[in-house]
Amino acid sequence: MSSSIRFLNHCVLFKHLSKDEIEELLSDITYTIRLYKKNEVVFSPHDFTDTLGIILDGCIEVQKIFASGKVLTVNRRFPYDLIADASLFADINHYPSTISACENSQIFLINKSNLLQLFSKDQSIMANFLKAVSNRVLALNKTIDILSLNSVPAKIAYFLIMEQRKQKSLTIKLEFTKKSLAEHLNVSRPTLSRELKNLQTKGIISFVKRKIEIHSLEKLEQICSH
Repeated sequence: MSSSIRFLNHCVLFKHLSKDEIEELLSDITYTIRLYKKNEVVFSPHDFTDTLGIILDGCIEVQKIFASGKVLTVNRRFPYDLIADASLFADINHYPSTISACENSQIFLINKSNLLQLFSKDQSIMANFLKAVSNRVLALNKTIDILSLNSVPAKIAYFLIMEQRKQKSLTIKLEFTKKSLAEHLNVSRPTLSRELKNLQTKGIISFVKRKIEIHSLEKLEQICSH
């Protein structure tokens, strides 16, 4: 097995398989592994939705780029996360978002027809894929919830509450840079920084770089309800 995919069982699709089983499964399946430089586009709205990606190394950002030039960062994904899973079998011809590398990245790419072959060889892979897509839809609903909130403090509070539940800790490690987080919340970066400092001044949170300590979940919940 190529050293590039020796840990492919860390991906949700193959989590039930051993390395040897994955090697045997992929032996007659066509796939490619490609290196992308930082900021290079992996998929764009100009590309046909015919390929699934799995990050082997590095990270990617999913962004909506509007005609006005405004950019909304939907999320960031890391090693062994799927790319374009929610789009692959949708009734669309092109990817709905721009997906680009945040840093030099290595990505496993498999065409839709070859993925269907994998599904036929191991139905657990198909079940894992469907579960991953369902979880992606739930995550999108959370993003919509954030964008529907009127105030910036409420958006930040809701985001922190969701991350606390996801990470199961009062110490939140941000996957986003401040710039990307501001885009994700649909606020300006200066506004985000100001409101985070306000929450810190009130003793609700404290933060250093990408680490945020939540001191009062109750107060964050109160902010969301206003």
